This record gives sequence, C-alpha cells and structure tokens, in this order.
Amino acid sequence: MPELTLDVYDGEAFRPVTLTGWVNQHVPFQPTFLSSLGLFQASGGVYTTDVAFDDENGSLRLIKTTPRGSAPEQSQGAKGQTRKVPTVRLAREAVITADQVAGVRVLGSTMLQSAQRLVNQRIEGPLGLKAELSYTFEHMQLGAVDGAVYDADNSTVIWDYFSIYGVSRPSSVALPIKPTATLDTPLKKALTALKRSMVAEINGLVTSGARIVILCGDTFFDDVDNCPEVVAARKIQATGNSNAPTIIADNKAYSSFVYGDCVFVNYRGSEDAKVAVPADGGRAFFMGVPGLFQSFFAPADTWDFVNTEGLPSYLLQRRERQTESSRAFELQSNPLFMNMRPKHTRRLTINAS
Repeated sequence: MPELTLDVYDGEAFRPVTLTGWVNQHVPFQPTFLSSLGLFQASGGVYTTDVAFDDENGSLRLIKTTPRGSAPEQSQGAKGQTRKVPTVRLAREAVITADQVAGVRVLGSTMLQSAQRLVNQRIEGPLGLKAELSYTFEHMQLGAVDGAVYDADNSTVIWDYFSIYGVSRPSSVALPIKPTATLDTPLKKALTALKRSMVAEINGLVTSGARIVILCGDTFFDDVDNCPEVVAARKIQATGNSNAPTIIADNKAYSSFVYGDCVFVNYRGSEDAKVAVPADGGRAFFMGVPGLFQSFFAPADTWDFVNTEGLPSYLLQRRERQTESSRAFELQSNPLFMNMRPKHTRRLTINAS
C-alpha cells in the first residue's frame, strides 16, 4: 500500500517539466509593492549562471572647427569593459508525507485530502513556497533600488552594485523641512537639485517618461508630509496624489503624495522589519526608464534543465530526496536583479534644524 500511495507522485503530472510549467503559469497575487510596479524589466532567461554586461564609459565631446579641406578631427572610441555578475540560487522544500494524504479530511469540507491538493496548498497557499519566494524577490528588489542586496541574514552582501561598477556610493541627501517665514521653498529646491543630480547619472537612457519615486519610512514620510512647506502647498493644491493611483494601487502602500515632481510613498514593510525602509530614511530612484532595472534567471541545477533557458522558478522532485514515506518538492529560482546605474539612487534623510 505505501508503494501505491507514493506512485501518484511518479505520474506525468509530477514530472519536473510539468511541475515547472504549472508553477510558472499559476502565479497568485502577492502584496509586494516593488514587484507590483513591474520596475525590473524581464530581460529573459539565460543559459549560464553568470550574466555578462558591456559597460561603456565614453563621453560626448564638442567638435572643434577645422578649415575646409583639412583632415577631420579623430573620434575617440568609447572605452568598454565587460563585467560578469553571478546569479544566486534560492531553494526551499516542502515535504509531503504518506500520512498527510491517506485518509485525511480537507479542512472545512467532507473531502479527503488528495496528493495534488496537498501539493497545491504547500506551494500556492498564503504561507506556501511561492509566497516565500515572492517575499524574497521583494527583499532583493528593495536592496537593488538602494544599491546593495543582502542575503536573508541582512548582513551578507549578495550584490553590491557600486563595487560591481567600481564606483562610490553618493552621499546621503538631507531634505530640509524647517519652517520658513518667507516664501522661500527650500524643500522644493532640494528636490529639484536631487532630480538634476539623478538625471546626470542615467545619461544615455531614455528619460521622457521617468519619474522619481521616494520610498519612505514611517517617520520620514510623516516629517515631509507635515512640514510647513508641503502643508502650505497642499492648501493651494500645488501638491497631491493625482499621479499616485497608477503607482500606488490596491493599497500596496500606506499612503503617498506628489511634491516637487517626486512621488513620496510610505512603504509598508514587513512586521519584523526585515523587508523595510528605515523609519527615518528614504530611498530615491527613477521609475519609467527602460533598461534601468533588469531581471535575469538562470536554469535550475538539475539534468532536466541543462542547456535550457532559465525560468523565473522551478518546481522539482529530486530523486535523492524521495523516500518510501515522504516526497520532497523543491521550489527553486536562480535570479539576478540588476541596478544598471547604481549612482542614480540616493539615500535620503531629514534635516529639521
């Protein structure tokens, strides 16, 4: 009888390719803000574990006038460098035992538990493997817009984009929110300067539809939202959230407003603060710039997917992990989330003095 119970997992419905197709097609909604923005352009799967980028550090130069008929000035070619960045492996198992299937009633119904239903629950459920993977993606994407991605321990660096490109992180920007007795607008001027400095760092990319988004911790958001300059602007309808609904949809954030051509978003992080913006800080980045943020996925590390194009996730049954009394289902992903111009991102603080 144990063999008969476990044989169901050896059918066509549980083959690695079939399971992987199923897990990539049935994607439930996850309340993750950055993932919902579609910020990271899907650049497709790759066939290797490393992704290579050609980085050109050329610059534009004025052309000097020369006499007619003379030799033209020689153009200086852009200096290029190829950089390789590794993908990382994310993998977690859900173990299904024979006792969990045999004669067990489905909670809230008179139906007996089935193998397919139990696997679906452990993979697709609100606390299932796909929810955990989505949560991990959000953690990585939040790190990417900050310039560095950390592992689950929040101390081990996975990708430091400044180190990858051999550049220094820009200094933090302190936004002034002090009251002023004049008609001066120091906060708006600071935001204008911030925008100009960020635009300079994405030179060469299309910026026609670009918008600065500032993810705010709770204290940071409240300080800016309630500062005299923003309050005064709100009274004359010089600020608001007219453009926010397209960005902040389905209550994915606490609140938002637009000021100084920047979208301030009160980012709702996890309760344990492992996926969050510091309460007194902000993270500024550009949204709507094609190619600025990209995602890549390498193939799974099994024979079934050797020399195939990588997919966002894989659902596997490793032969060496199966026993007579249990089956182990592994959800695996091999992502690389790239910030192609890390120097455009800014860490923000508050200057209330």
